[in-house]
Amino acid sequence: MRQAANSNKRGNKERDATAAAMLNDVSTAVGLSGAMLYHQDSDLKYVWVNNPPAGYQPQQFVGHADEDIFSAETVNIIVPAKRKALESGEPQTVEFQMLVNGKPRWFELRIAPASLDKKRKEKGLLCAAIDIGERKQTEYHMRVLLLELAHRSKNLLAVIQGIANRTGQTSSTIDEFNQRFSGRLMSLSRAHDILTDENWRGAAMGELIRTQVLLFAGKAAERVHYGGDQMSLRPSAAQHVALALYELTANALKFGALSGETGRVDITWSLIAKASEANPLFQILWTETAGPKVAPPNARHFGRVLLEEVVPLSVQGKAKLEFTPEGISYRLTMPQSELI
Repeated sequence: MRQAANSNKRGNKERDATAAAMLNDVSTAVGLSGAMLYHQDSDLKYVWVNNPPAGYQPQQFVGHADEDIFSAETVNIIVPAKRKALESGEPQTVEFQMLVNGKPRWFELRIAPASLDKKRKEKGLLCAAIDIGERKQTEYHMRVLLLELAHRSKNLLAVIQGIANRTGQTSSTIDEFNQRFSGRLMSLSRAHDILTDENWRGAAMGELIRTQVLLFAGKAAERVHYGGDQMSLRPSAAQHVALALYELTANALKFGALSGETGRVDITWSLIAKASEANPLFQILWTETAGPKVAPPNARHFGRVLLEEVVPLSVQGKAKLEFTPEGISYRLTMPQSELI
């Protein structure tokens, strides 16, 4: 009998040790999960709390109700959900905020009905409050990005619509329209590639010239010379300057300095100070030399309208396009605020 009793005692001790080890493992796992687990009775008083948020101790909860701990705004969210779980016997999930180290943090609260005393069938709740601060931050950034994307898309569509309308008004055939419109659309596309690579912070002048002038010019690119300080334009300004550079390059290849074998294009940019301006202006200067003799065109096509009106208006600046016998020159100035 003694041997059986001793064996039972050893078995009970082993089971108790196993149970204690399991409880310790569960407690450690809860801590790793970052979730706050707790039990509330049918009066919504805290019975026990495991893994409270930093700055809180279990005793701050045990024996208290939510109204004793949280703000009225938080109570109005979590208490109705808990009462609904008690009344319906169905799990509930809500999101709420609570102060952690003086700062509001977002939590997802999962609520499940539970029995505190199976003999008395007294109802209670088992709850898990999971920190979702990172998820909320990600959702916020996604909303901001989507709003920004929608804004940029609308602006881009407006620009494309304007280009299509004005190109159509100054084109005499469908083929002419297709050629001009496709080129301008490609110019916008290349500008967007640069902006996307830079996370829409802006576009460097050197990159705009490389994509809008040099790639388009082909073999004639060796007669394009450019230089200036390391400067980048804001996204909207970059798109319109890209269009201006494309128009100038297309004209130079067809009629101007790059249409022959000896012509040259010089592109410079810099900040210039004017006595009449409180702040320096950003200036881009395009100069063609040694090409065919130039005379002002009889018709005022959209390319010229774009260079003299659309682009300067879009960058809050001014433009001057000159047709001298030596070649075309184009000066575009804008406020320094168009730079990043």
